[in-house]
Amino acid sequence: MRANGVEATILDHDSDRVDLLRRMGFKVYYGDATRADLLQSAGASEARILISAVDGLAESVAVVETAKKHFPHLRVLVRTRHRYDAYEIMDQGVKDVYREHLDTSIRLGVDVLRLLGHRAHSAHRAGQQFREFDEAGMATLAPLRHDKKGYVSSVRAMIALQEQLLASDQRREQGSGDHAWDSEELRAALK
Repeated sequence: MRANGVEATILDHDSDRVDLLRRMGFKVYYGDATRADLLQSAGASEARILISAVDGLAESVAVVETAKKHFPHLRVLVRTRHRYDAYEIMDQGVKDVYREHLDTSIRLGVDVLRLLGHRAHSAHRAGQQFREFDEAGMATLAPLRHDKKGYVSSVRAMIALQEQLLASDQRREQGSGDHAWDSEELRAALK
């Protein structure tokens, strides 16, 4: 963000990390990000965006609640561990939720496809499409999560649809002459 002219202020409750980040040149405040007074001191009144990247769900919910109550102008983006934490944050009205497990799983899947011989571009595009399908499905699945039978049925239907759409795209791509990124033709032309 700094390389793009975006100034960020970091809040952390680990004094060693605060000291290290300050020595690296970051503007850092020590303390609990659920405290409105600390957020105020850190500049939340003038900020446009608040990113919550705390470790626990309870802490994430508390940060969101504090921000909404004291700084309603802030757009809140929240990092969560997985889908079920994301549902809880979505219940707080947060639309910008980033799941750690999703990103890592997609990266892993893309790498597996490449290791199995898929073109880098094709694997990357499949990962991006999977993300789009999965994130779109979150809003549909969130209200169903407390009804195990309905939730599982809906998840299975979404998985089948995703697989069908991704397979269709893969078949279409194989016939399209897509020679992007890592094709033999491109390598030969560059030699």
